[in-house]
Amino acid sequence: MYSDLAYLDGLDGVFPAFQARSRLAQERLLRAGDAVFASKGYDKAHITDIAAAAGYSIGTFYGRFRDKEALFAALQLRFAKRGRANIERFFDLQLSQDTAPAALIETYITATSRVLTRNSGFFRAMYQRSLAGEADAYWPELRAATRLAGMRLAAFIRKQVPEVGGPELDERCVFCLRTVEGMLVHRLLHWKINEEFDEAYIQQSLARMMTTMLGLPSL
Repeated sequence: MYSDLAYLDGLDGVFPAFQARSRLAQERLLRAGDAVFASKGYDKAHITDIAAAAGYSIGTFYGRFRDKEALFAALQLRFAKRGRANIERFFDLQLSQDTAPAALIETYITATSRVLTRNSGFFRAMYQRSLAGEADAYWPELRAATRLAGMRLAAFIRKQVPEVGGPELDERCVFCLRTVEGMLVHRLLHWKINEEFDEAYIQQSLARMMTTMLGLPSL
């Protein structure tokens, strides 16, 4: 059940978890860390808070992670690895269903919004650490995942709507996805002051924006 966390073994500050019970503790602490980061932010989150939220002692936390930084690094790696796998599965599925590009874009934006919401603590922590100049090492892999999605989207469009292609399509797709992600993360971080428009309106508007920018037929 927790074998998908095996890639964390060897990550600096994350201690190997070979038994099912250890994997369970690792997963629960990661989930608790994301929840505590969501409610308190990275700076105000304490190891005691994370351990308590997971239902473990502080000793159990230190048995799995060296410190809060190591747990955050594990969250980032888990998000990036799962994100790339989800991107590949998403485009493979949409291709097999012969989905129209405009419909694919709207579905992708909706799915992305859900993923960001499920990982709101990680993104709040990432935002705070970025402002403090302490997140530079974490961005390349996340940006690579967005580029992968852009490349897959461009390939999908070329197959479905050949006349829209062109050498610049790849970069336009990447730019559009980065813009969408930026808007969704902004809403996620500032939801208390971003209630002017509801979620459905924002997602549909972003989908229309991307469809127009990429020169695609609308739904």
